Amino acid sequence: MTTPLITGSYVDIVHGCPRDGVYWNRKTLAYTEADWAALVRHVHRDVGVEVLVLQNVARANEEPMTLYPSRHIRRQWPTGCSDPVGAIVRACRAEGVALFMGFGYIHDAFTNFGFGDTTDEALAWYLRTADELLERYGDGAPFAGFYVTPEMPLRDGQFPPAWLAFTRRLTDGLRGLAPRHPILGAPAIRGAPVRTETLARQLAETGFSIIAYQDGMGFGTRAQPIDPSVNGPHYEALRRAHDRAGIALWANIETFCFENDIHFQPLIPAPFERVRRQLEAAAPFVERVIAYTVPGLMTSQAVCPGLGTPETEALYAAYTAYRRARLGRPA
Repeated sequence: MTTPLITGSYVDIVHGCPRDGVYWNRKTLAYTEADWAALVRHVHRDVGVEVLVLQNVARANEEPMTLYPSRHIRRQWPTGCSDPVGAIVRACRAEGVALFMGFGYIHDAFTNFGFGDTTDEALAWYLRTADELLERYGDGAPFAGFYVTPEMPLRDGQFPPAWLAFTRRLTDGLRGLAPRHPILGAPAIRGAPVRTETLARQLAETGFSIIAYQDGMGFGTRAQPIDPSVNGPHYEALRRAHDRAGIALWANIETFCFENDIHFQPLIPAPFERVRRQLEAAAPFVERVIAYTVPGLMTSQAVCPGLGTPETEALYAAYTAYRRARLGRPA
């Protein structure tokens, strides 16, 4: 159980799907070291973010690219500083913010958001990237652990067997590289409610230390309400399964909706009421609430001008007023 407040967030240098992230990619790609420092300071001090999850740092497809200087991939995205991953690491270190590192996407997973390849070659690519990230950025704080970027779905209360097997190979490999580092996953929930016994057995096989479920716990349209009578029992079932498996349960709420209320258009800030309902449905059952995403959807335009849309400022103002009230602070 936790207070219904956002204490973690994803952060993008470039969103894996350029269509979704159009309203912040245009700024974050140009961010300098000073801009990243200002953003991390803002979300920590003004929003209460204690944990950041860097969604991706590389892709491997017909044109492999990285967001940091790599020995293995020659081409690097052109950005406003020579090493934006390093800039985020240094900003998190300065603020005492923990950082989970997402290593990237492979082939169609980069644009279609699935697990993509589950071959030996894919596994080797993920682990080689993870190893390089540890070498470059893993020396103490703020490197808190790994985030498994490709999304494994929970369909009708179960993980697909082939993806579950690959996930375990991947988490075993990551643990071999960094035995003490937690591993965070964020499966997308699809279909029927959780079957506690089945899920508890599968959870033990994933190798994850923490899971923050997404999508099925509140999807991004203005018209779709967050119904506590549905979400509450679903979280309660997840809680039972996680307790049996000994894996931490976080919530991964959505601060977005789709532009014009049409799926697969750019992401824009959700109405605050949707955010509040997600927070209050999840908080009784989880250890932490993280969000996709605070930067670009719930940040101050005064501090981070042009990051997001005009509605970004409105959601930031509404949430910070709610947060002050929850913490008993004067307006």
